Amino acid sequence: SICLSVSLSIFGISDPAAGCSSDFEARSAQHDLQSAFKNYDTQLHTRQQLEIHLQQLEENIPSEVYLSIRDRQLLDWHFANLEFANATPLSTLSLKYWDQDDDYEFSGQHMTVRSGFSQLPSKLAEDLDIRKQTVVRTVNYTEHGVEVIASEYSTNTEGGSCHTGKPVTFSADAVLVTAPLGVLKSNDIAFSPPLPSWKADAIQRMGFGNLNKVILCFEKAFWDPTINLFGHVNPSTSDRGECFLFWNIHRAPTLIALVAGEAAFKLESMSKEVAVEKALAALREIFGDNSVPTPTESLVTRWRSDCFARGSYSYVSVGSTAADYDFMAAPVASPSACPSRSPRPTLFFAGEHTMRNYPATVHGALLSGLREAGRIADQFLGAPYACRKEAPHTPSAVTPVSTAVPAPVNLNSDEGKLAVGISTAAISATEVCEARAPVSNGAQTTN
Repeated sequence: SICLSVSLSIFGISDPAAGCSSDFEARSAQHDLQSAFKNYDTQLHTRQQLEIHLQQLEENIPSEVYLSIRDRQLLDWHFANLEFANATPLSTLSLKYWDQDDDYEFSGQHMTVRSGFSQLPSKLAEDLDIRKQTVVRTVNYTEHGVEVIASEYSTNTEGGSCHTGKPVTFSADAVLVTAPLGVLKSNDIAFSPPLPSWKADAIQRMGFGNLNKVILCFEKAFWDPTINLFGHVNPSTSDRGECFLFWNIHRAPTLIALVAGEAAFKLESMSKEVAVEKALAALREIFGDNSVPTPTESLVTRWRSDCFARGSYSYVSVGSTAADYDFMAAPVASPSACPSRSPRPTLFFAGEHTMRNYPATVHGALLSGLREAGRIADQFLGAPYACRKEAPHTPSAVTPVSTAVPAPVNLNSDEGKLAVGISTAAISATEVCEARAPVSNGAQTTN
């Protein structure tokens, strides 16, 4: 305004009204400029906040499918159920082969064995020489027989470790190894000579998972006794497998809470009191705080910490295939000193991890035992239904089983056993077609 007054004086102009108007306009412009600066500062701050938010979004890309919190929790429950079925977090499963056994499932209703599954092995073990309190440490096998070195043991229930003592030696014509896959993966049993690479590699490729349970016994049922099971939805993804499903054994009355996925591994380091309280907290969320009494008895499993299990059951892991079950089922022979012939096997394997069609099941383990019993009987007692004619043996036609990789065929069927005999024995196609049965003579000298 001073500059404006000076300019008007120079030109001989003197208008007070014009001077006031110019001063008002200048002040108004100054006010508008100050408002613009404030608005700029506000917008700049907003832009900075948006840039921070965009950076956070870039670091955490949102899902292509929008899910509400409740939707995510329900989806996590189904993921936990899948982790229960496979006894492992989904990140470790083979996307291609994880459900390779689905086509062979038995039909019919699910049943519970009264007084527990222990009734089955107890009945099968009647009149057998079962050596308890004895743990196998070494298996020495040759084409003439086997020697099993074991030792007496005691267990530390708190740490789950096993302490061995006085050694004991057993000699036999053959040995059937039914140790869980977790024990084999941990190299708790030494084999001499070492297992061939095709067998050892299959052991390491296959997965052996973990599933735990919290068992709660009550004086009376406070839940609906007519339902077999009910679920519990956990709030977070990391704990989705924690007591996510309860099995009802109403006649006991007992509830069995399943702990799957990552939660199964976390439970291994919990105290029994903490694990039981987590199961009770889940029940209180379902039935209310005043409806859930204190259990009369409780039991918490820790299968991964059990030195005689090292987990629960097998699964097809990333890098493994369904054929690894067949490699696990194939018997092993000691390398022969004579290159012109293959030794007969003296080392046999059974268990759910050797049953391609029925893995991770009790009936699969039972069927694998029957399979190997038939295989061993055929080898040592002969198979009257098999072809008796033998083809000439030549060094070029015979491959030692202990060093050759068996064909990845299904050993859970007669066709599989026949194929293994063909792949390792000098038997003509004509003789195989005439036999139309498992070739036990060929298997006796080559498997």
